[in-house]
Amino acid sequence: MSALVAIAAALAIGLFLGCVLTATYAAAAMSRSQERMQRKVRYWQAEARQLARQLKARELPGAE
Repeated sequence: MSALVAIAAALAIGLFLGCVLTATYAAAAMSRSQERMQRKVRYWQAEARQLARQLKARELPGAE
């Protein structure tokens, strides 16, 4: 009987640790993905600002 309890306890601990490790890995992957997306957003925002400045510089005076 004690062997069954030990096996059940080991199985429960293994499942728990597996879930914890999986959740940790998933959270880290999501964090990396979010950081990458934020870098892309900042890049394209800077590109849009630069394009807006270029377009504003090309506007002809008095052409409204």
